[in-house]
Amino acid sequence: MKKVLSIGVVFLSLAACVWAQDRLVTISAGKTPALELAVPAAAKVTQEKDKTVIQTTNMFLYVWAVADAKNVDDAQVRLADTIKGDVLKFAASTTNAITVAGALARHLIGKCVEADDGDPATADIVLFVAGPHVFVACVHGEGNDASREREPMLKVLRTAKSP
Repeated sequence: MKKVLSIGVVFLSLAACVWAQDRLVTISAGKTPALELAVPAAAKVTQEKDKTVIQTTNMFLYVWAVADAKNVDDAQVRLADTIKGDVLKFAASTTNAITVAGALARHLIGKCVEADDGDPATADIVLFVAGPHVFVACVHGEGNDASREREPMLKVLRTAKSP
């Protein structure tokens, strides 16, 4: 019995340590708090107009609130305009249905061009709804770098919720 209790305490301690490694950030749509994400405690989070950038040791995650979009289809129609400051000529080669913030989301994987230097790149883009707001999340990088950032991005997006 003592051994089982000790093992339980160890697991609870580990769970508390994992939980303590994340912090909650709130992303706004306009001036309204619209999305909460759990990010690594050491993540650098910056907000520039309609874009939030979450930088960790293994990921640059870009998140945009898509103004006036009602659903994922609206976000996809506006995708090129939404991401044009970072990603150009995105062409999805794979589309997956995933769940983000408790709703059906669209995960697009494909090739693109980096906006800053015109280098060929890849991008993973997720279009999703949280509450009444629609978002685009993106990781991208030269060559196939986006694939290395895919799982860290999806881990953060799994925590998404409307505040």
